[in-house]
Amino acid sequence: MPSPAPASTAVTRAIYSGTLAALLVVGALSILTYRSTVNLAIEQQSMQQVAMVRTAAAAIQGELRGLEAMLRQLNSIPSVQNVDPLMGQRIGAAFGTSPNGIVRYIARIDAEGRFYYWTPQGELQSGSGTLTPDPAAWGWFADPAHRGQSRVLTTWGQTTPPAHYRSLAMPVWRTAPSGENPSPRNDFNGLVALVVDLHRLAEVYLGPALTDLVVDQLVLGLATPNFGVRLGPGRTGVVPASSDPHNHQEDQGTAVLDDDSGRRLHAWSKLTVADESWLVASSLQYSHLAAQIRRGPIGQGLLTAALLLAVPVVGWLMVRRERRVLEEQRQLERQLAESQKMEAIGKLAGGVAHDFNNMLTAILGYSSLIAEDAPPNSPFREHADQIRRAAESAGALTQKLLAFSRRQVLQTNQFDFAAMLDNMLLLVRRVIGVDIMVVSEAEPGLWPVLADPTQVEQSIVNLAINARDAMPEGGTLRIVARNAPRPDGERRADGDVRPGDYVQIVVTDTGTGMDDATRARVFEPFFTTKPQGKGTGLGLSTVYGFVRQCGGHIGVTTAPGQGSSFELLLPRAPDLPPATPVPTTPPISARPGGTRETVLIAEDEEGVRRLAVETLERGGYRVLSAASGAEALRTAIAFDGTIDVLLSDVVMPGMKGPELAARVRALRPSVRVLLMSGYAADVLTSQDLEHATLLSKPFSPAQLTRALRGVIDGPLSPNPRPEG
Repeated sequence: MPSPAPASTAVTRAIYSGTLAALLVVGALSILTYRSTVNLAIEQQSMQQVAMVRTAAAAIQGELRGLEAMLRQLNSIPSVQNVDPLMGQRIGAAFGTSPNGIVRYIARIDAEGRFYYWTPQGELQSGSGTLTPDPAAWGWFADPAHRGQSRVLTTWGQTTPPAHYRSLAMPVWRTAPSGENPSPRNDFNGLVALVVDLHRLAEVYLGPALTDLVVDQLVLGLATPNFGVRLGPGRTGVVPASSDPHNHQEDQGTAVLDDDSGRRLHAWSKLTVADESWLVASSLQYSHLAAQIRRGPIGQGLLTAALLLAVPVVGWLMVRRERRVLEEQRQLERQLAESQKMEAIGKLAGGVAHDFNNMLTAILGYSSLIAEDAPPNSPFREHADQIRRAAESAGALTQKLLAFSRRQVLQTNQFDFAAMLDNMLLLVRRVIGVDIMVVSEAEPGLWPVLADPTQVEQSIVNLAINARDAMPEGGTLRIVARNAPRPDGERRADGDVRPGDYVQIVVTDTGTGMDDATRARVFEPFFTTKPQGKGTGLGLSTVYGFVRQCGGHIGVTTAPGQGSSFELLLPRAPDLPPATPVPTTPPISARPGGTRETVLIAEDEEGVRRLAVETLERGGYRVLSAASGAEALRTAIAFDGTIDVLLSDVVMPGMKGPELAARVRALRPSVRVLLMSGYAADVLTSQDLEHATLLSKPFSPAQLTRALRGVIDGPLSPNPRPEG
C-alpha cells in the first residue's frame, strides 16, 4: 500500500502556497487601496484649496475695484481737485459709513508737494505737511496720458508709511470749477489716494475661510510684489510674511512644494490691482494631510484579517463607502462655492440697484415735470414721455435685481394658498395659452403660508411662463400644494433646508428639460437659454431671491427630454388669527395738491432732494429741505410753525431715516412720516414701519404727491402701506 505522505505533503504545500498567495494579494490590495486613498485625499484637498483662494481673490479684487471706482468719483469733485475746506466733508460723505476698516486714510498731494491726509470720517490729520515726491513716480502721474489711471504706491517721497499699507493713487487734473478756482485751468494738480490696510483685507476676506474650514494647520496669505501677510495656522492673527516671488506662470493652480517649511500642498490664485499683480495663496503641511488617512499597524492587521475572510465583499463595501464619502465632500465643496458665488452676485446686484434707483428717481421725476410743463403738441412732451417710459422699465429691472439679492421690502402676511390658487389659475391659463393643460391640486387642510402673497403669486406666474416656453408644442402644467413638515431639516445638494414646517408648492411641466450645465446656472441673474430679445434672464432669479428672503427653499429636478419640476418650500404661518386689514385710503386725484401744509424733506442725494422740493412746491406745499438727518433734526427744532409731514430717505450718512423719524416724533408727536428708499431691506424693521409709510424708489412726481396726500389724510399712526 503506497504511503500517503507525499499526497499530504502536496496538500500542505498547496495550502501554504494558497495562503501565501492570498496574503500577497491582500497586501497588494492594501497598498493599492492606501495609495488610492492618499491620492484621492490630495486631489480633494487641492480642489478645496484652489476653490477657496479663487473665491477670496475674486472678492479682494472686487473690493479694490469698487474702491478704485469710488476714488475716481471722488477725483471729479471740485473741492478735491482744488483742495478747498469742503474736501473733508466730501470724504466723510463718501467713506464715513464704510464698516470694514480697509481704507485707513485718504491722502492728497497738490502740485507744490503739500501733503494732506484725512480719516474716512473726513477728519484732517495734524501730520499733514510738505514732502518731496519721488521724481519717477511724480513724472508718471503728471503725464497727461495717464489721466484717469491708477497706481499702487508704497511710499510718499521721503515718507515711508507702515509696510502693510498700500496707496491706491490717481492723478488729479483740475477740470471742475470751485469757489477758489472759478475758471479751471485743466492743469495737473498732484494726486489723490486711498491708503488701504493689507491686514484688514486679509482679516475680512481670508479670516472667514479659516473659521469655516477649521483646519488647524492651514495657512492663508495675501502677497504683493514686495510685501505679504498671512493668517494661521490655527487662530494666529495677521502677521507679516515674505513676499511671493510670483514665479507662477498660471493664474491659479496647486502644487506640492519642498522648501524650508517642509513638504506642503500649495494653492494660489492671482488678481490684478491697478498696475500690480497680487496673489492669494494657501498652504497645508503634506504630513498633516497624510496623517489624516494613515492606518496604523493594528488597523492594517485587522484589515488583512477581514480581507482574508471576505475579500470580495469587504473590498467592495469599502470602495463603495470611500467613494460615497468623497462624493459627499465634493458635493459640499460645490455647494459652498455655488453659495458664495450667488451671495457675491447678490451683493453686487443689490448695490447697483440701490445707486441706480436714486438716479432713476431724478430721471423719472424731471421727465414727468418736463412733460407737464411742455405745450400739448410740443415734441418735448413726446421726448419726455420716452425718457419716462425708459426709466420705468429700468426701475422694474432694478426691482428684479433687489428681489434676487434679497434686499426688497416684503409685506409678509399669512394667507391661504389654496384659495389663492383657485383665483390664480385664470391668470395662469391666460398667460400660457390654450395648447397647455393646467392641472392643480391642493391638499385638504393646507397650512396657511407666512410670506408676501403678491410675491408668491408673481413667482408661480414666472414659473408658468418658463414652463410655457419649455413646451412649444403644448403639454401639461401641474401645480400641487401640500403640507411638508421638516422637524429635523433636510440636507440637499442645492442647499440645506432648516428645521420647521413648510407648505410645499411643486410646479411641474412636460417640456424639454435641462442638462446639468443649464441646471447649475438656472437661478443666476441674466442667464437665459432663450434667443436674444426673448427674455432677460431675471424671472427665475427673482423667484430664487424672494423664496430665500422669506426663509424658504427652492430646488429643481430636471433632465433633458423629461421636463422640469420646481419645488418651493414656504414657511408655515403660526396658528394666530389673521391680521386685521388696514382700511384703504379713498382714491384721490392723479396730482393731489396741498393746502400749504409744511413738509420737512431729508435726502442726501441732491438730485432726488431737488426733485422732491420742486414737486411739492408746485403742488401747494411749504417745503423745508435738509441734506442729512442731523440737519433735518436741527431744522425741526428751530422751525416755529407746524411741520405736518417728515419725508425722509431711509439710508443716509450718519443718522438714518428711522432714527430721524423717531427723534422728530419725540419733538413733534403730531408729525406724520413718509419714508422713501430703494434698498431698505437690511435697514428697516417692522417697528420702523409701525408709525410710517414707505415709498419705494424710483417714483414719479405723481406717485410722490399721492403718497404724501395719503399720509396727510390718513390716520396719525398707520400700519405700513408701501407706495409706488
